Amino acid sequence: MIKNTAKNKNGIITRATIDLKKDLKFVKLTAVSNLAVQNGEMLAAVTEKLLVHYSEGTGERHQEMSLPLNGPDHVAYIHLSRTGFHAIVSSKLGHNFYIHLKSNAFHHLKKLRCVVTAVGWNPDYSKETDTTGPILLGTAQGSIIELNVGSTGMMTTLKELTSQVAQIAEQRITSAPSPAAAITDIQLFQLADDDPKNKKWMVIIAQMARLIVLITDNEPAPVVKLGGFTSSASLQAGLMNLATEQAPSTTFHSFFTSPNTLQHTISSSKFSEKFKNHGFLTMHPTIAEPKRYAWLSPDGISIGNVNIYAERIQDVLVEEFNIEHRLIEGRLEPPTGIALTDYHVLLAYSSRVLALSLLPPHDVIFEDPWNPELGGALGFVSDNVAEFVWLYTQTFAMKYGTNDEARYIWKTYLDRGEYQKALQIARTRVAIEPDALEMVLRKQADFYIQEKNFTAAAEILAQSSEPFESVVLKFLTNSSERKMGLKTLLDKKLERLTRHEDKIRRDALVMWLLNVQLEELAEMRRLKNSNPDPAFVEKLRDTTDHVQRYFMRKNVIESIQTNRDAVYRMCVAHADFEMQLFFANAVKDLRTVIDILMLREQYFEVLEVLKNQRISELTYEMCPLLIEHIPKQVIVYLIQNQDQISPQKLTPCLSLCVKNMEMAIPAIKYLEAQFKGTQTISQNPQNLANLHNIYIHLMAKFRREKLLGYLESHGTIRSDLPYELDFAMRTCEQFKIEPCVVYLFCVAGMFGDAVEKALGFDVDLAKKCALMMEEAEANFAWLEGMEDPAATSYIRQKLDEKAKKAIWLKIGQYYVTQENNVDKCIELINESNHLLTIQDLLPIIPKFTRVGALKPIIVDFLKRNKQRLEKLERSMKEATEIASEIRDKQEKLKNRTTVVKPSDVCSHCARPISGRAFNVHSCRHFFHRECLEIAMISFLSQEEVEKMKTLIIDEERVLSQMKAEQLAGNQKGFIEKQEKYLKIAAFISNIVGAECPLCGNIAISQIDKQFLSDEEFAADLNTWLL
Repeated sequence: MIKNTAKNKNGIITRATIDLKKDLKFVKLTAVSNLAVQNGEMLAAVTEKLLVHYSEGTGERHQEMSLPLNGPDHVAYIHLSRTGFHAIVSSKLGHNFYIHLKSNAFHHLKKLRCVVTAVGWNPDYSKETDTTGPILLGTAQGSIIELNVGSTGMMTTLKELTSQVAQIAEQRITSAPSPAAAITDIQLFQLADDDPKNKKWMVIIAQMARLIVLITDNEPAPVVKLGGFTSSASLQAGLMNLATEQAPSTTFHSFFTSPNTLQHTISSSKFSEKFKNHGFLTMHPTIAEPKRYAWLSPDGISIGNVNIYAERIQDVLVEEFNIEHRLIEGRLEPPTGIALTDYHVLLAYSSRVLALSLLPPHDVIFEDPWNPELGGALGFVSDNVAEFVWLYTQTFAMKYGTNDEARYIWKTYLDRGEYQKALQIARTRVAIEPDALEMVLRKQADFYIQEKNFTAAAEILAQSSEPFESVVLKFLTNSSERKMGLKTLLDKKLERLTRHEDKIRRDALVMWLLNVQLEELAEMRRLKNSNPDPAFVEKLRDTTDHVQRYFMRKNVIESIQTNRDAVYRMCVAHADFEMQLFFANAVKDLRTVIDILMLREQYFEVLEVLKNQRISELTYEMCPLLIEHIPKQVIVYLIQNQDQISPQKLTPCLSLCVKNMEMAIPAIKYLEAQFKGTQTISQNPQNLANLHNIYIHLMAKFRREKLLGYLESHGTIRSDLPYELDFAMRTCEQFKIEPCVVYLFCVAGMFGDAVEKALGFDVDLAKKCALMMEEAEANFAWLEGMEDPAATSYIRQKLDEKAKKAIWLKIGQYYVTQENNVDKCIELINESNHLLTIQDLLPIIPKFTRVGALKPIIVDFLKRNKQRLEKLERSMKEATEIASEIRDKQEKLKNRTTVVKPSDVCSHCARPISGRAFNVHSCRHFFHRECLEIAMISFLSQEEVEKMKTLIIDEERVLSQMKAEQLAGNQKGFIEKQEKYLKIAAFISNIVGAECPLCGNIAISQIDKQFLSDEEFAADLNTWLL
């Protein structure tokens, strides 16, 4: 390996020199005549007929292939596919060979006799395949041949498409013939592959002095007639037999046969035989769609842009600049080869390589002269996949590559003011050169600020990492343009804050941006008052819509939701209720929405908001406020949602309807509709009491004539009334509806008050009330046996006969005093179902009233009294007889005795009863006193047990004292102790001997209790275990 002597100050271009004989062990090398490299696969002609295949990077030994060539013939051209799998080798005398580099097998293409100077490889076969696919061959005579050959050397397609492409191109333009020129390069592109049967293709053919661009669609291959004329060019190319056979179908024939083919030719303005072998064309990049081309022509080196999808074929190749050939000692020195990189063009001369910048002024940034002992340059080929360029001499190869060639390009663009290009490159170098991006952004922003384009400057600075405070200072002025820039800056910064950790900063930016927007809207509204121009009004509307759309973005609306109280305060500070209403709607803050609409007295809109939401506490809260302004609409809304609304919660709303007729009538309709839901009412009648009270109030004030019918419809059973009786009575008294007051008195059991009230305006109503006393008796629960006063709040004492008579006598008194009509007064006896008697009416009948009218009544009274006295006499006699019988039985019981036999035993211990103190029960159960105490223990309370134990102790103590007195001979002391002993024994007998423990009431009361407790039962059960 020879030391690198390249003069490359910045290290953009690198070179590695390889001695083919020593480094690659090409032992049989005499002189390299041709070399090609693609995808790391090298194929070199090291002698006139020996080819060497070397795979770079695999470490495998090279393979040698000797072609059957005879002198003076030798290898002239080597064409490698981009994949490095296929090769076409052409000799000086027109012999052609196909080599499949995977197997290193070559095949002589005997039917193809011409010098192939260029190959257009098919992009459809860019992967590893056993066939080349349809490809185009360019010859030294200027003809184009389509070929398809497989790895076995079998040609499925071989057809000459045109014998002279240059002549055809010239004829299409000028209709004049042109001399033949060798094809130096063919670039084949597929433009559309949506329909595999109808693909669109483009081919660029390079010659010494022209570039030809053809675009066509696939068409069926033409039918070739057997026999026919064969051109001289074809005869020279060895294709004389192709036309006499049935030609296989071709793919690219339409380039030269279809009238629809688009064609464009770029010709050199100079022509010299010196350049006939220097018509190189190269493109970059080659793997993807090419963006730039370089063409070596007699005019110089043409460099321009490539757009294979251009609408006009003339725009496919557009020259950007031309580099003229250098003059050396009065003669032109054209390059041996050219190659393109991203930002440079490499020119290979016989003893040096130059790299020129593609950017003006196209300076030479790299010059690599080499030692003359390496030999002169024979060729300059590109490895399109590995992106290396190979220059070769007879014994050496030099491998050129790039090393971060964009490192200075962004500065060049920046100095030229091409900020977008500089920015594009700087972004790709952030990891390598982070300061580059910042410098480009600052320079571009400064340029926009100088141009007063603050919006564009803000968009650029938002991408910068410059401290936010220093960036903002550039826009903090009262200038409208700078304010627009500030808005843009905040907006762009906000877009970049997407992480969860940026929430606080995001909220701050949203609030700041909101404040700026509201200030702008406030200023525009202020100017609107002095500028009624419709265009300005439309601008204000558009600005408002823009702000609203902007703040509906996801990250913005989340911040507003979080800080909505601060947002509301900001809107209020700018008096922008429209925007506050918009924000409230955006975050679904119904309360704020309704508050704003209520403040603006937009009551119908408030109702619409409620309609669009589910029934909630807010509905019940707003109905009292709305019903004062739009009562009909509110009531309609309530009726429509009757199933979802709780009527009890509407009490405050309906209570307000007593103010005027306009509110009352809809409220009455709603309540009546609500009362028709009998199922709801029957489930919770007490819960509707307030609603019925309100209904009574509304009816009493605005529909008093219908109130009595409503009250009567609910009957007189007070416990079943849906309304509060006291409230109804007060309301009717307040509005002086006397028939209703009388009716309610009767419902309340206040018949005396009801009759007294009715006598003031209707005596018949008074009698009706009196008759209701008998009817009401069945509807009242009586106080007997009821202890809870709360449970009897609606209960009245049952009227006795005396009270009833007093009520009827009020009516009779009215007839006598007010109407002076004794006959009607006497008729009350029959109307009261004879509750009144003539005896009751006599005190109120005036003196000197004629007896004639009273005679039938008096006689009837005496008859009824006679029967009553006789019945009373019989009852008294029966009572006397029963009392006598009871006295006789009591006398007999005083002399009753019980006989105790010596054989009787204690019912508890089953031992003879005699010999110890015992108790005898009338049921003939006998107990020793000690056994009775044991038997009664379970029936006594704890207090009685303790008392009995105390008495037993006292009894034993007094007994011992009594024995001591007897032994001492103290008769008096003995008698005292004996009396005391008898009293204690009597107390004990009262406790244990009151009832029989076996059959007395005390035993019967214990019938539902278990004989044994759980512990006793378990203990007894254990005794039965074996």
